Amino acid sequence: MSVTTNNTFQVSVVIPVRNHPELLEKNLSSLASQDYKLKDLEVLVCDDGSTDDMGPVVESFRGILKIKLLRQHPKGPAAARNLGIRMSIAPIIIFLDSDVVADQALISQLVTSLDKNPEWLGAEARVESIGRNKGPLWDAPTCHNGGRYHTAAIAYLRKALVNVEGFDEIFKLPACEDADLAARLLKLGDYGYVPEAVAYHPTRRVTLQTHWRWRRHWKYEMILAKRYGFLSFPGNPASPFPRLRVGLAAVVTLPAGRLIEGIEYVRYNPSDGVLACLYALFDVFCGLWALPSILFSSIPRRRNYLSTDKNVTL
Repeated sequence: MSVTTNNTFQVSVVIPVRNHPELLEKNLSSLASQDYKLKDLEVLVCDDGSTDDMGPVVESFRGILKIKLLRQHPKGPAAARNLGIRMSIAPIIIFLDSDVVADQALISQLVTSLDKNPEWLGAEARVESIGRNKGPLWDAPTCHNGGRYHTAAIAYLRKALVNVEGFDEIFKLPACEDADLAARLLKLGDYGYVPEAVAYHPTRRVTLQTHWRWRRHWKYEMILAKRYGFLSFPGNPASPFPRLRVGLAAVVTLPAGRLIEGIEYVRYNPSDGVLACLYALFDVFCGLWALPSILFSSIPRRRNYLSTDKNVTL
């Protein structure tokens, strides 16, 4: 497949979003404050079927950033990022989550690192969690040493993304689509880790509903294990029996780890620690619920997701 680019922009920032315009506003404010030349930067906000109107937030930055709002029916963050890839024109694409706040030097550090290391296909930023609440009832993606491939804050050569035909849109939820992409790209070349490029991700309160939603991730974990032989991310082997390994993780090892964490946290915050223990026991039920899909679901075939989408609206 041939995807053309021009030299109008050096960097395309792709931001998938669904609702929460107040978080997107903070994200765009951090981009407007970058020490990178804004004239060399395009921002593509990819609205994945929001019920909130994201237009006013995007319009408020139109005089500061070269920005577009792209809309599609809700298909998931992987599909939203593919929309951004298809509509981008720069040779470097940086993905940011819509609730991330970028350090002032994030873009310049990532771009400079890719320029200095032409063998890299991608460059991971350091992702830090922010928020006053920590512990087992709070969650946020982090990346402190590289090798996590979080699309919360990461840069890619556009030609590499086109070569592997984009994100796999069978991953409808924000889970495993970044690791799946990384597995394919690692067959072609290397990633780099740039700790000087920092993005801040807010912590989110974990509830019973969160754990129930997470049960759907186990099928995705099984797909990764069967396709590539790893659990969660490259470098973490899934064993010669990937379905059994994922099933064991869902029903035993992950709930047990969370139970131990909850018990240890009781000494610091008894109410949160006890609640975390109850959630860990609930995880056993969630794992059992997911077990049939782990053991018996088929592995979907991949296809090229970067073909022209006639259903995109601007």
